[in-house]
Amino acid sequence: MAETTLLSGLDLTKWRPKFIRETSRQSGFDAYMGTSPTDIIHVVNDAKSSGYTIRVPLIARLQGNGVQGNSRLGGSEERMDQYHQDITWDYYRNAIEISKKEREKAAVNLLEERTPLLREWAAELIKYQMISCFHTMSDGTAYADASAGTRNTFVTNNSDRVLFGKLKSNYNATMATALANLDTTDDILSPTIGSLAKRIARTATPHIRPYKTEDGREYFVMFCHPLSFKSLKTNATIIANNQYARAREGNGMDKNPLFQDGDIIDDGIIYREIPEFWSPRQGDISSTNVNTNTHLVGVGASSADVGVNFLCGQQAIGWVNKQAATPITKKEDDYGFFSGVGVELAHGCSKLRWNNGSGTNKDLGIVTVYTALVADA
Repeated sequence: MAETTLLSGLDLTKWRPKFIRETSRQSGFDAYMGTSPTDIIHVVNDAKSSGYTIRVPLIARLQGNGVQGNSRLGGSEERMDQYHQDITWDYYRNAIEISKKEREKAAVNLLEERTPLLREWAAELIKYQMISCFHTMSDGTAYADASAGTRNTFVTNNSDRVLFGKLKSNYNATMATALANLDTTDDILSPTIGSLAKRIARTATPHIRPYKTEDGREYFVMFCHPLSFKSLKTNATIIANNQYARAREGNGMDKNPLFQDGDIIDDGIIYREIPEFWSPRQGDISSTNVNTNTHLVGVGASSADVGVNFLCGQQAIGWVNKQAATPITKKEDDYGFFSGVGVELAHGCSKLRWNNGSGTNKDLGIVTVYTALVADA
């Protein structure tokens, strides 16, 4: 029987972290993922505990006054409010089967040659799972799969951290009614809406804590639907800011969004476009050809489409890594003529919520912003 040797010369120790790093980068959320509770996407690495549920700790800010002067601190310590959320995880695998005839054509390592395809698959899997988490309802059901009653419960539980268009008064405890208030004149994404969402985050109870950069600056990050981002980018205030308030010398042009694609920063908010808020995963294309969790068809005023955007602070999403990406191989089949190489990983993802026994399930780190969409002509 013909012998097939797979993975020859491949250093698995180097392959795994490189695969993970490049996959995360391709997901588009890498810059905001980290193992600290202060990160927007809180990553928990847990390869040891048993069971299919990992508990993620949630920590509230201290709100007491402390003591002053010669007052004794003993007996006046503040209790740290601690909550948690359980995230379930599962295995995800994919592979490419290759015949002996194809193997003979290539003198390169099978896994190394096919790593880009597997990495692209894993990155798309992770990205769409994370996107689905952003717009889940209070019980964890994705918006597209939720009943009208479940959607109403979500906006009721999160009444201090949802925004429908330009005005807080657009809010209604019936989600369909609130969405129907959004028109394509006043309620497209603008810096005015972004700044209002930021004020909502700062005054919500509990507060949504801003994301902090390494140099100590505080930002909220809004992940935007592409058509909402288009409206923001062409807004007169944003254009004026980029014309007059950005660097003109050195490499200023290289970083100016008027000339280069990329994030927009205004009033302490980083706006990041997420194309997949519009487009569905290839395997999930529906008759509307949109991502039905974040692109809501015909629900606005005069049947306008509505895009969902997410102003995020710390611990918006929880991500559990149970098993790092691992190369897998298929034993020879059909008398050694067919073999396969693939990847196996295990993880879980969930939007993090406050649930300290009250059952309200408020989103921990997100203001959900609904804006009307103006389609391309």
